[in-house]
Amino acid sequence: MKRLARPPRPDGPAASLALAPHPLSPYVPILAIVVIVLLMGVFAWAVSSERRDEQSDELIRNALWVEQSLSFQLRSHENNLTRIADDLSLPDHPGDTRDALTQLQHFKTIHSDLLKVVVQDRFGTTLLVRPPGADTRIAAHVSTPRSATWLPAYESSEHKEAVLDLVVPIYEKDEIAGTLRATFSLHKILTENVPWWIAEHYHVMLVDSNDTVLAMRSKGEPARDALRHAMSVDPPLHGLRMIITPYQQKSIPTFTLLLTVIAGLALLAVVNLIIQHHYARKRRDAENALMQEQAFRSAIENSMVTGMRARDLDGRILYVNPAFCRLVGLESRDIIGLSPPMPWWVPEMMDETLERRDRLRRAPSVQVFETRFQHADGSRLDVQVFESPLIDAQGEQVGWIGSIIDISSRKQAEALASSQSEQLHHTAKLITMGEMASTLAHELNQPLSAIASYAAGALNLLRAGQADPALLTRSMESLAEQTRRAGLIIHRIHDFVRKRDPQLTRLNLVEALQGALALARADLRRHDIQLRLPAHPACLPVLGDKVLLEQVIFNLVRNAAEAMSGLPPERRLLEVSLQERDGMVLAMVADQGPGVAAAIMAEVFQAFTTTKNDGLGIGLNICRSIIELHHGKLWFENEAPYGATFLFSLPLIEHD
Repeated sequence: MKRLARPPRPDGPAASLALAPHPLSPYVPILAIVVIVLLMGVFAWAVSSERRDEQSDELIRNALWVEQSLSFQLRSHENNLTRIADDLSLPDHPGDTRDALTQLQHFKTIHSDLLKVVVQDRFGTTLLVRPPGADTRIAAHVSTPRSATWLPAYESSEHKEAVLDLVVPIYEKDEIAGTLRATFSLHKILTENVPWWIAEHYHVMLVDSNDTVLAMRSKGEPARDALRHAMSVDPPLHGLRMIITPYQQKSIPTFTLLLTVIAGLALLAVVNLIIQHHYARKRRDAENALMQEQAFRSAIENSMVTGMRARDLDGRILYVNPAFCRLVGLESRDIIGLSPPMPWWVPEMMDETLERRDRLRRAPSVQVFETRFQHADGSRLDVQVFESPLIDAQGEQVGWIGSIIDISSRKQAEALASSQSEQLHHTAKLITMGEMASTLAHELNQPLSAIASYAAGALNLLRAGQADPALLTRSMESLAEQTRRAGLIIHRIHDFVRKRDPQLTRLNLVEALQGALALARADLRRHDIQLRLPAHPACLPVLGDKVLLEQVIFNLVRNAAEAMSGLPPERRLLEVSLQERDGMVLAMVADQGPGVAAAIMAEVFQAFTTTKNDGLGIGLNICRSIIELHHGKLWFENEAPYGATFLFSLPLIEHD
C-alpha cells in the first residue's frame, strides 16, 4: 500500500549550516574538467609527437626503399648495356653483329624508359641509332670514359622531358673503339620504380641542385605542413635529390577523431556544467522561495481556526495543524501516526463512523458531512467535515485530506433560530386568527343561531304536547347538521392554530385548496370579493403537510383579498387555479390589485417586509419556507396593466 509521509523540516542554525554549500563548491567541477582537459592535451601532444616520429621513420624507410630501387634499376640497365656493348664489333658494320643488335632491340622493347640508343666510333661518327630515324645528334660530347658512366640529367628538346644518358665504352682488343650512348626517360624511370603502395601515400619527385623538378610521381597535392624527406641519389644520378612527401590526408585519422570527440565531450561537459550551475542557482533560489513559502504556510496553518487533517488510505494520520489539535485537545506528536479507532471518535457513533469510512473508500470523491467529536476532556462538539482525495504528483490517490470546522455554536444558533421561527410562525397564525375573529364569530354565529332555533322549536313542541316524531326527527337532524358544521369550523381553526411538527404524508392538493378556501370564504364575503375557480384535475397527489399547505393558500388568498379591498366592486375578482405541468402541480392566486411595488420586489419574501400599516411582514416569508420545505418554489409575477399573481409549484407523486 502506497503511503505518504510528511518530510521533516530542518530547523535552527545547525540545519541552516548543513544546507549551506561551500563557497568554492561550484568551481570544483570546473577545475576538475580543466585538469582533465590539460591532461588530455598533454597526452594528445605526447601521442602526436610519437606518431610524428613513427611517420618520420616510416617516411625515411620508404625513401630508402625507393632510392635503392632506383639504384638497382639503373645498375641493372648499366650491366645489360655493358654486355651488349661487349658483343658489338665496330671495325665491321654494326649491323653484322646480329646477336648484339637483337639484344639491343629486346632491351628497348622490355624497357619503356629507354628512349634512344646511339653507337659512335672513337671519332664521334654515328654508326647506329635506335629507333631508326631518331635524331643522331647528341646533347653533348664528352670524353669517352673507361667504364660505363651516367651523365647528369638534362632537359631534352627532342623528347620534351628530362632525360638521363648512359655512356658505355666499346672495346676492341683492349682499346676503346667507340661508345654506346643510351638515353633514358627520367620520368619513366621514377614511375616504374616507385611501387603503387608508396605512390598511394607519397608524392615523389626528383630535383636538381636548383630545386627544379625534373620528374615526379604523384596522385595529388602533397600536404603543406606534412613531413618530407630529401636524400641524394648521387650516384648513380649525379646532382639529383629525391624528395618524398605524404599526401594531404582526405580523411580524419582515428586518433585525431578520438581527440576531437574527447575535446568535444570536454567542451560539452563544461557547457553542461555551466548550465547545471545556472540551474543549481535557480534551484537554490527556488529552495529559498520554497522555504519562505513553507514558513508563510506554517504561519497560515498556525493561525487557522479550521482544523486540517491528512491520512493515508489505511486511515493512519499523516499531518494535523494546530487548529485540529485544539479541536480534539491533543498534541500533534500524540496524533501523527495514529490508526483507527481514533480517540476523538464518539463511542455511540462508532458504527456510523466506520460505515462512513467504508463508503468514502468505495467512492473516492469529495464528501461533506456533519458528525461529533469528543474532546480529550470528555466534552462533545459538533463538527462539519470536508473530505477530499489526497493526490500525489503522479496523479494517484495516496490518502485523504480533510477540513474540520467546529459548528457547535452554529448548531446552537440554528436551533435557537428554528425555535424562534416556529414561535414566530405560531404567532403569525394567532395574529391571523385574531384578525379573523369577527369573521369567524359571524361564521360560528350562523350554525349556533340555527342550533338554538331548532332546539327551541323542538322544546316548544314537546311542552305543547304536540310532539310529532317525524317533525322532531327533522328538527333533530337539522340541529345535528348545524352542530357538525360548527364543529367543523372549530376543528379547522384548531388545526390551523395549533403548534405541531410538520407531517409530510400523501395528500390531494385539491383537498388542501378546498380547506383553505373554506377558511377564507368569510373573509372574501366581508371584502365583497368574487372568487373564480377554473376547472382543474380532481386529484393532484403531492407529499406534504395538509395544514401547512392550507396555510400557504389561505395567506395568499387573504393577501389578495386585502390588496383589492379598496377597489371598485367590479374589479374585486380573485382567481385561484391548479394545473398539472411537467410533473409538477402549479398553484396560482391572481388578483386585480395594484401589484407588487417596485421598491420591494427584491425583498418581498424577506421577513418583516410589508406595505401594510399594521402588518408584521412575515406571512410571505413563512409561505416560502413552507413551500421550500416541500421541495417546491414560490414566486410572483406582476400582471399588465394591474394585478399580481403569486405562484407556487410542488412535485407530483405517482397516482395509485
